[in-house]
Amino acid sequence: MPTNLSEANRKKVLLYSVFIVTMIGAWSVLGPYGFLKYYRVTRELNKVLIQNKQLRETNSSLQQEIHNLKTNPVYLEKVARQQFGLIKKNEVIYEFPEKKKRHK
Repeated sequence: MPTNLSEANRKKVLLYSVFIVTMIGAWSVLGPYGFLKYYRVTRELNKVLIQNKQLRETNSSLQQEIHNLKTNPVYLEKVARQQFGLIKKNEVIYEFPEKKKRHK
């Protein structure tokens, strides 16, 4: 600081300097491009990346399912029987009621 300032003026300059540095610090943390915004965006990015990974895995599984349905007649028959209850000609399906478990 210049030495030709009075004691009161030095205190004012110091006070204004501290105020300006504090405002710049607050702006860097709270401003539109500050640390808090960066933290929120990073957290959102991580959520989107996790969701993207899950969707890729689901997509891969569905593509494998489609491939099996198109190329594997045994698998196609299994799915048709399980999901749609289809039967072959002259087949009979017997359904038995489930036995209730007794509690001892």
